Amino acid sequence: MNTESEIPPKGVIFGRWTPPFFYGWIIVAVVFLAEFVSTGMGQITVPLFFKPMSNELGWSLTQLTGAITAQSLAGMFLSPLIGPLLDRFGARPIMAFGALSAGFGLILLMNVTEVWQFWLAYAVVGALGLHELGQLTGPVVVAKWFVRQRGRTIALATWGTVFGGAVMALVVGQLIGAVGWRSTWGIMGLSVIFIMLPIVLIFVRRQPEDLGLLPDGDQPSALKSSEHSFEGNVEELQWTLSEAFRTKALWLIVAGLNLVSLSAGAVNLHMVPFFTQQIGLSTKGASYILTARLLGATLSRLPWGFVAERIPVRFALAAVFLGRSLGPLILIGIPYPYCLAPFVFFSGFIGGTIGLMQPLIFANYYGRAFLGTIQGALRPLLMFSQLVGPLLVAAMFDYLGTFDLAFLISGILGLVAILVVCFASPPRHRIEERI
Repeated sequence: MNTESEIPPKGVIFGRWTPPFFYGWIIVAVVFLAEFVSTGMGQITVPLFFKPMSNELGWSLTQLTGAITAQSLAGMFLSPLIGPLLDRFGARPIMAFGALSAGFGLILLMNVTEVWQFWLAYAVVGALGLHELGQLTGPVVVAKWFVRQRGRTIALATWGTVFGGAVMALVVGQLIGAVGWRSTWGIMGLSVIFIMLPIVLIFVRRQPEDLGLLPDGDQPSALKSSEHSFEGNVEELQWTLSEAFRTKALWLIVAGLNLVSLSAGAVNLHMVPFFTQQIGLSTKGASYILTARLLGATLSRLPWGFVAERIPVRFALAAVFLGRSLGPLILIGIPYPYCLAPFVFFSGFIGGTIGLMQPLIFANYYGRAFLGTIQGALRPLLMFSQLVGPLLVAAMFDYLGTFDLAFLISGILGLVAILVVCFASPPRHRIEERI
């Protein structure tokens, strides 16, 4: 047990400045920016490159989508290794490494001439870069700083995901038109390095206990090495990886997330090709629709955070699943342009918070002590649908010349996911069972 004299200064930055508020809010702000960058320069905007790259290099949609598959494969192998490192050493070294890897990987994409080069460089960008910068680490580190206010803080932090996508969809669309797709990759790479690396190194801390604090900014009555009990906060039960893997709830959540990812992946990755190649819009026109959808997700993120603090999180997740499942069904069931308003509402406003709900349900069910390890171990299982789904949708389009059948199947599978996740009630820890 640490003595009071051993407790480090509370939130000191630059060796002298102590913020007049709980340091966890600085962590939320950093994660917001990391999510903004990692999503805005990652998978949400990469479809905007497909048409100009296809025009210049002659690659099919299946070949271009292969880069997403390569990234998922690399992530499946690396995530189980990153998760325990995140719990042990904290987010700062992981996020700094991610910023460097993502930046240099995006710069390499400037010079691709063969499809295998695109697959390899994009795998580096995602699996070694963007996932470590924000997509894997961000929600985990916020969950370690907050318990009672976890819903709203993860909502605020992951707001960067949808807001970054909305802003960067317009920026990337304009840049591609102004300087070409190759230079746009380079500008994005340099931006990641020079914006994120210094911010991560200066501000990120592992957990509140390292600064003599407790989650949510509560005042400690006793500081223990492994678990806390204090007034005014929630005493979380902490699950190890092996304990979590023995619960039915975990496998139901994994099954539901994989099913809905087939639906969400169809929209996230192939929405732009749908509008540019099936409907006939320009890349810039498709970027406006993408931005509108992401703005809907931006507006709903914080309200969903408060909702998830007040109702069972599995039901909030089921509602998000409904919105994501209806997205592809609306695109093929309602003629353009009448499909745009309901598509933006259901796919964006209702279904645009999966980045909040997914880490939140694991954090609420299994605690924060081993959350990085659990999330990292689950990553390969959650990537299964991301591995095969987008590639199958692209192959069906190349063969049939339409997205209609692929989107229909994706939407139906997403509706099945709603039933699955509703049965994922909170697991009972062995400590609770003894009481």
